[in-house]
Parts: sequence; structure tokens; C-alpha cells
Amino acid sequence: MFIDALSSFLEKLASIEELDEWYLSTFIDENIYSLSTTEAFELSSHVIELLKDEAQPDYTYELLTILLALQRQTDTTQIPDILKNSLNLFDDLIKNNSEEYVLNLAHELAQNYRIKL
Repeated sequence: MFIDALSSFLEKLASIEELDEWYLSTFIDENIYSLSTTEAFELSSHVIELLKDEAQPDYTYELLTILLALQRQTDTTQIPDILKNSLNLFDDLIKNNSEEYVLNLAHELAQNYRIKL
């Protein structure tokens, strides 16, 4: 259900449809806060995979924000296995993005997962 909702959300971002200023907050409220800690942890791997996919650079901010919401929902600093194999993901995102809000999210996620940058 979450994966379908995320796919629809990304399609909506790619469309010319105008989004209101609460588009991301609404998605998180409707699709993440109802997840159990276990579900949120498991689904974070899907978001990490999308972040690793270089075909998704236009959605880095949204995906990082969603990953942060999932990480907070898990209430743990445990690193998902997919991220253990890509510990440089946040370094790469920081090096390849100049937007301050992306940098802040990457730093916060690295700190929450206790990954040294």
C-alpha cells in the first residue's frame, strides 16, 4: 500500500499538476504515521533504493524527507541492510547537491543512523 502510494505521489510530482504547499506533509500524514515501527523500517529500504537510483534526482528533497519521516517512525537508529551496503549514499548526495535543504536532510539522516560523514 505504501509503495503504491509513493509511486502515485512521484507520478504526481512528475506531472504538470499544481501541488499545494502541503503536498509533502499530507503524504507523510496519510501514509507514514499509520505505519508500525517494523513496517516503517522495512519500507525505508524502498525509499533508499529510489534515492540510489540516479533516474530520480528531481525528487531528492521529497525522498529524503519521506525517509526521515520513516526513520523517525521506526524509533531506532538501526541502519537498514541496503544502507549498510551504501554507507556513502549521504556523502554522495551532499557532494552532488547544492540546495541547503537537501544538505540539511542528508546530514540529519546520517546523524540519526549514526553514519560518519
